[in-house]
Amino acid sequence: MKMVRYRFCAVVLVLAFAVFALVPCGAQPLPGSLSFDSVCDGLMAHTVTTGSFLQTKTVPSLPKPLVSSGTFIFSESGIAWNSKKPFVSSLVVTKTQMIQIGPNGKKNVIDGVSNQIFSNIAETLSSLFSGNKTALQKNFNVDFSAHDSRWSMALTPKDASIATFMQHVTLSGSATSFSTSLDSIAVQDTNGGTLTYEFSDQLYKETLTDEEKTYFVIK
Repeated sequence: MKMVRYRFCAVVLVLAFAVFALVPCGAQPLPGSLSFDSVCDGLMAHTVTTGSFLQTKTVPSLPKPLVSSGTFIFSESGIAWNSKKPFVSSLVVTKTQMIQIGPNGKKNVIDGVSNQIFSNIAETLSSLFSGNKTALQKNFNVDFSAHDSRWSMALTPKDASIATFMQHVTLSGSATSFSTSLDSIAVQDTNGGTLTYEFSDQLYKETLTDEEKTYFVIK
């Protein structure tokens, strides 16, 4: 059980670092000229993104996938996953901490400095916090493809410690002359399992609301 939790926490942190690499601002890409650079610039234009998610996790030893749903917040302050079904809970990842919030509002904080799991992954992926496309390419082998307004990039970790539990992450989305969206994230782990997030109802804005800011404050 501890190993399963370790792998899940590691995957969550990798997702957080990968998304942090695409925040915050840049130019909007034009349809028909989609490239790795233009898509990253388009995603970086969204200082704050909120919306709904559907998470599907498959485990080879289980006959059915594990499905949960809720809302999310992507911002420079961090990433918040607010699960509504089948259980109410929240998971917040910042650049230095991971915060678990129970149904009663109680926060359990995992400090990146004192927690070995967080520290090991943060050390190998810290360059992604810069929001630099070069940093993304430094830590992952990137295979980018696009067709019409749809794009996809497969990220294969270069770091051996990350590659021990994750084969690759695939980010997929769409782009128009007005906006670029991240529609799904799919993780393939080395045990044959998968973790997929599908995003919908995305809203883009410049700042967090007062309520949203509370997710990233430890009290």
